[in-house]
Formats: sequence, C-alpha cells, structure tokens
Amino acid sequence: MRPLLFVILLIGLLGVSGSLAVGHAGAATSPIVFSAATPAPGSVVSSSTPTIQVSYSDSASPINTADVSIVVDNLNVTTFEETTITASHVTYVPPTILQLKNGLHNVTVYVADMAGNTASLSWNFTVNTSAVVPSNPLGGLKPLTILFYVGIVAAICGGAFGGYILFLKQTTRFTFRRYFATHSVEKSVFTLYIPGAIAFFVLIMGLAIVYSNPTWPWYSVDVVFVAATIVALLTFGIDARREMLRIRAFERAFAQFLFELADAMRGGLDPAKSIVELAKTHTNILQKPLKIASDGIRLGRPLDAVLNDMARPMQSPLIRRYAGLIAEATAAGGETALVVYRAAKDMDDFVKIEEEREKQLLLPVAVIYIAFAVLMAVLMALLYIAPSLGQLNISFIGLGTLPKSATTTTQVPRLAFSTLKERFFELMLINALGTGAIIGAFTEGRARYGILHSLALLLATVVAFVILFP
Repeated sequence: MRPLLFVILLIGLLGVSGSLAVGHAGAATSPIVFSAATPAPGSVVSSSTPTIQVSYSDSASPINTADVSIVVDNLNVTTFEETTITASHVTYVPPTILQLKNGLHNVTVYVADMAGNTASLSWNFTVNTSAVVPSNPLGGLKPLTILFYVGIVAAICGGAFGGYILFLKQTTRFTFRRYFATHSVEKSVFTLYIPGAIAFFVLIMGLAIVYSNPTWPWYSVDVVFVAATIVALLTFGIDARREMLRIRAFERAFAQFLFELADAMRGGLDPAKSIVELAKTHTNILQKPLKIASDGIRLGRPLDAVLNDMARPMQSPLIRRYAGLIAEATAAGGETALVVYRAAKDMDDFVKIEEEREKQLLLPVAVIYIAFAVLMAVLMALLYIAPSLGQLNISFIGLGTLPKSATTTTQVPRLAFSTLKERFFELMLINALGTGAIIGAFTEGRARYGILHSLALLLATVVAFVILFP
C-alpha cells in the first residue's frame, strides 16, 4: 500500500512542476499577451528543424522589437540570421548545423513594450524524428474548391430535376399539389435526412478550413465533428422530444374522453352515437381525431375500425390497447358503459402513475448529470496537476525492469501533454453521447429521447475545454 501512495505523491509532484514549466507570462498586470505558440506546448514533432514561433500583442503600448529575445535550450538565438522579430511575433528556424536532437527542448521568449512593461513565455516540446506525422486527408482540397464543386453538382441536379418536372407537366399534367395530396412526405426527410446531408457538408467544409490553418487550436478538428453532430441530430432530437410530449398529451386526453364516453353511454346513447356527439364539443388535442372518427361512423364504418383508425396516428401503445378493449366490449354487448368506465379509470390511474414516475426520475437524471460533471472535473484536475504523466519511470517498483540478462530498465513511453488533452477531450465527447442515450433509455425507454441531453452535454464539454485549455 505504501509504494502505491508514494507513486501517487510522486505523480502529483511531477505534474505540478510540469504544469509550471509549460508556460508562464510576466506579471499579472502586464498588458502583453502571448498566443499561438508553435510547436504547441507539450507536443511531439518529427522534424529536427521545426519552425519555432509565438505571437504577442500589447493593448497599452507598441512592442519594442529591440527588447524581444528568444532562448532555445539555454542558447540565445535572438541575433541569429534564422530569427525574425516583428511587432507581432518572433520566429526561429534552427539551421541544419544546429538541428535539434531527439528529446525534450525548452523555449523562452522575452518581450518588452515602449512603456517598459515586460513579459515572458516558456514552453517545451519534444523532437522525435521517428514519429509518424499524420497526413492531412483533405490536403488537396480548399474551401472555395469544395463550394465550387458543390455548386456545380447542385446546378446539374437542379437542372435535371427541373427538366424532369417540365416533362411530366407536358405529358401527364403533373402538379405538386396533386402529387403531395396522394404521396405524403415522410417526417424523417426533414428531421433526419436533410440535416444529415447538411451536417456532412459542414463536416467537409470545416475539416478543409481547419486543415488549411495548422496554427488553429488543438481542439479545432474535434469542434468540427461536434458541430456536424449537432447539425445532424438537433432537429431529430427536438422532434423526438415533441413526439414524446404529444403522446403524453394524447394519453391524458384519451383517458378523459373515455370518462365522457362512459357518461354518455350511461345516459342511453350507444357508443357510436356517443362518439358523434362528443366530436361536436371536444376542443382539446383529440378534436381532429374525434372529427375523423365521427365522419367514419356517419359513413357507416364499423366502430372497431373507427376506434383503431383513431388510435393509430397517436402512436401510443397505451391508447391502442384501451381502444381495442372498448371495440371488443362494444362488439360483445352487455354492460358496455361499465366496462368503458373501468377502462377509463384504469387508464387515468396509469397516466397519473407515469406522470409521478417522471417527476421521481428527475433526481436520478440530476445524479447522472452530476456524475458527468465530476468525471470532467477529475480529468481536468489531472490535466492541470499532471501534464507530464508520460515522463514517469516506474521501474523502481519492479514494474518496468527488463530481464536479468539486460543492463537497462524500461522507460515508460512519454505521452505528450497536447495528446493527453486531446484524448481526454475526445473521451468526454464520447461519454456525453453515451450519457444522453442512457438518460433517454432510462427515463422514457428509448435512447432517441435522450438526444437533446447528449447535445447539451457535448456543448458543455466543448465550452469547458475551450475556456480552461485554450
């Protein structure tokens, strides 16, 4: 137990010292602000002559370029021919004769303005010439090129569609009003397919823009995927939520309708006549279904078919069950009014139980949100206090020792701080999607009812990481 506590303490101490070494600015009151350090702090580069650059700005006074200096591995390279200093940035490209060796390298930049304010920034990165640099999958594409080709494809498709419609008008007297009167458009076209196509376009455009700007923040690619996910699922999630609320409203109204139907039948009306009379007075969400059912009865349709047709568009298994029960009771005869009343009472109790259950589930949902927040806080704490976890050698406790025939010990491979941030960020994004799906399945029995929860957690994750780790 004691070695484990010692390891945890050592990790914390190394993390604190590493986080202090990643970067710092001058006094808190200095108006000089640093940005866009390249290579990124804690990153791994494969080139032995990388471009070292950092930008700075000053809101109080112009930068004094004569007082800007850059130190690389304790070597002042300010006056080197390969160093460029301007009022907005400093750039140094190591010459071949001074190329960087594999390993960790430190950079410190000192800046002063005309008013005498000073500031400094220190960071480190690792050179590993054997590292594989991920290639740009969209390297040959530019945003304007994508727009141009999308415009050409849209024009061709639009011309072909317009020509086909013109042909139909000339040969069959085609009109959109007549077509859509007999061919209803599926709701999924507007809630899923069209947003999915737009999301794909946003993804391609976003990746092309991000890959063409390599100095953008480390989370840019992930933000593009998050934006595409939100575009693709937001409409579907809102529609799923509205559908759930609509079903709940139908169930409450149908239970009340059954009470009124039982009272009408007790007054001496048969079920069919009762539905016709109730259709004249209903003004709630059942007004349209009752009007359709009343018209069907007037046309001579059987009561069971009318009730089934009335319940089908409501998409509620509970309503279909009790509508079928009423249809069977009326077909069998007997004390139908009593059966309808008992069915109304049972359905009303069931609806009230469901509403009470939803209220009681608010606390577990809040607990899931709190657990998500706690996990994010833990990961961010690790990023703050332990940016150098990958540099720890644990061979002293016997976990990294080579066989006795060897004379060296195994070093734990170094994990770059930027990679650690990115992996934690992606972990929280995946966790956000899964947590929302769990909430939907837990509260309503279907994962799609938790899409809005997933999107909310995605946005919260992005905002937290952007604010805390810009």
